[in-house]
Amino acid sequence: MTRSFVSAVVLSAFMIVSCFSASAQSIIEVTGSATINVVPDRITVEIGMEEYFIPDENNPGDSVLVGIKAVERAVMKTLLGAGVPDSMINVSDMGNYRDRRSTSEFLMAKRLSAVVTNIGQLDNIARRVDRKGITSFNISKIDNSDMGRYNRQGLKSALDAAREKAEFIAANEGLVIVKPVEIVENSSGYNEGSMFSNVAYGGGSGMDGMRRIVRRYNVTVKYQFSDKKSR
Repeated sequence: MTRSFVSAVVLSAFMIVSCFSASAQSIIEVTGSATINVVPDRITVEIGMEEYFIPDENNPGDSVLVGIKAVERAVMKTLLGAGVPDSMINVSDMGNYRDRRSTSEFLMAKRLSAVVTNIGQLDNIARRVDRKGITSFNISKIDNSDMGRYNRQGLKSALDAAREKAEFIAANEGLVIVKPVEIVENSSGYNEGSMFSNVAYGGGSGMDGMRRIVRRYNVTVKYQFSDKKSR
């Protein structure tokens, strides 16, 4: 099962305590936050391929073109050998432009997109793939198939942190929390920084920041409170 942990983090946030007449509502406003770290089980890698030339053994001085089909077959063999099902491999782009600085020939290019389920599987592919004809090897997306449950877990932790703060403040002032009267979620899409896309894989070092999905949840809650003596 995917391992995760949630840590409630209370940010330095402002607190507003409004005390009005006995007939008016008294409010405490607090913020709460939580950070959740999830191990990804869906990692999308994009592999760029391009035709290339090799020396012609039968005609010294000449070269032979290794076509895009041959390059693709080698990459597919590596992906399938690493346990990636064919249904999880797609063509994400095809085509190229002529770079006259490197060759006068037009070289066809292609990009495959494959979904793996863990870092070990990705490491295996990176070790085994033939570098010849490979122009790029990038992580385009990381995700977890049960992310909805983790999002609910993170949001609940942020709400719990807000309530804990409100109860502490109220108790310190000789008050009691009655009920929440307004809840605003401040999480901006949950994503944390650049953990998700366009991270190049370079033999292991490029994956250091990709081993966890880090998401942050923030809420602002207004609680109604009352004097203990009045209850």
